[in-house]
Amino acid sequence: MRPVSTAVLGLGLSGEAAAELLLEKGWPVTVFDDRAGPPLEERAERMRERGAVVRLGPEADDGRDDYRMVVVSPGFAPGHRLLVRAQKEGMPVISEVELASRFLQGRLIAVTGTNGKTTTVSLLAEIFRRSGIEAAVAGNIGYPLSRLARERGDCPVVVAEISSFQLERVDTFRPRTAVFLNLAPDHLDRYPGMKEYGEAKLKIFARQGKGDRAVFPETLAALVEKALPPGVERITWGGKAGTVRVVEGELRDYYSPGGGETICREADISGPGRAFRENALAAAAAARGEGVAPEEIAAVLKTFPGLPHRLEYVAEVAGVEFRNDSKATNPAAAAAALESFARPIIWLAGGRDKRLDFSPLGPLLPGRVKRAIFFGESRRKLRALAEDKAPVEVVSDLEEAVGAAFRRAAPGDVILLAPACASFDMFADYRARGDRFKSLVGELASRAGADEKSAGLSCSSPVSESGSGSKAFAVRCR
Repeated sequence: MRPVSTAVLGLGLSGEAAAELLLEKGWPVTVFDDRAGPPLEERAERMRERGAVVRLGPEADDGRDDYRMVVVSPGFAPGHRLLVRAQKEGMPVISEVELASRFLQGRLIAVTGTNGKTTTVSLLAEIFRRSGIEAAVAGNIGYPLSRLARERGDCPVVVAEISSFQLERVDTFRPRTAVFLNLAPDHLDRYPGMKEYGEAKLKIFARQGKGDRAVFPETLAALVEKALPPGVERITWGGKAGTVRVVEGELRDYYSPGGGETICREADISGPGRAFRENALAAAAAARGEGVAPEEIAAVLKTFPGLPHRLEYVAEVAGVEFRNDSKATNPAAAAAALESFARPIIWLAGGRDKRLDFSPLGPLLPGRVKRAIFFGESRRKLRALAEDKAPVEVVSDLEEAVGAAFRRAAPGDVILLAPACASFDMFADYRARGDRFKSLVGELASRAGADEKSAGLSCSSPVSESGSGSKAFAVRCR
């Protein structure tokens, strides 16, 4: 008789967390990963010590075992051979978030969308905490939902960031409040087209029913409402009829009886840019649906400091401001970043090509982008988009891009990293890319400080350029 266990595909953060949860519940577990090598072997050894069978390498699955269930990590493509085999043999296949949701006892608030998920999740959790309700964040934010289910499964409120990859294999996943932020081209290296990508996102509503809430922008009502089961409450934001919307410069709540109560002035929302404003409206709408008082929402929207790698202020060097929006991994996110500044922009972009259409960025460049500097795998594709709309420079990597941008910059300019691409051609993830950008800016600032000290300049001294092309620096960092 063949041995029977649960197969976990992937030994990254999600796979490890899923395996640990299953082992704790007393289920035999076999973990597969196509990769091998010392770092993964260390993690595999830890899993073996906990009682799992771990098989690494591209030939790890020998086809001899039966599995009661297969739990798939988001990094596994739908056509992976192990998934094809599971489907052929009729094995149930679920995602890691589907597994975790079965062990959560509190309210589940799930957030999906192309852009803005992490910011919205963080805002919502902070709003709950401000109102005195214990809340945890998990999911695609970097803390697997399965780990939370194992360590804090009884947490009163769980706010989960959920990607389309994670939603592909949900079955009973039922958030009490499901938030759909937006839909823009992304991950077309995985999905045949926008239709399939959108369908994966919309599965966040698939198991909702009476007593649950769907929160989405008024502009996407026609798309979302087709996917909603009967009895789900609709809460919208933005537009002219949103449950939460801006009227006469004020963020107003029309969810409360009577309607029109002011939450805060739009100008008092703390974060930078149009994208943050949209995230703030989404969080406010979801929080009102969950019964949080407007004044508690306002307190967070007015003070939220923002998150790393999202229009993050880095430094001001020689009168030039550096902003890190490494999380702008698709054209829609890069567009929102470009629209956030009235000053001349030197735009740094490029990275892994996900088969995305960059053309919507073109109309934003004239009169806004002083110079575009492209690097990485997509640099030539971006150059073709931009070369008749703004001065363009193509370089090999981020280090060269930062140096070229600073040489071209003048006081009052913004050097903006908004790549419009994934990072995987050069970096492990967008965080590594953003951290490298900040490190490079820090090196510039350090050199600037040394030059300022040797020249006897003060931070209030005027900034100028010498005839030789070297700069006299003034530095301001936060």
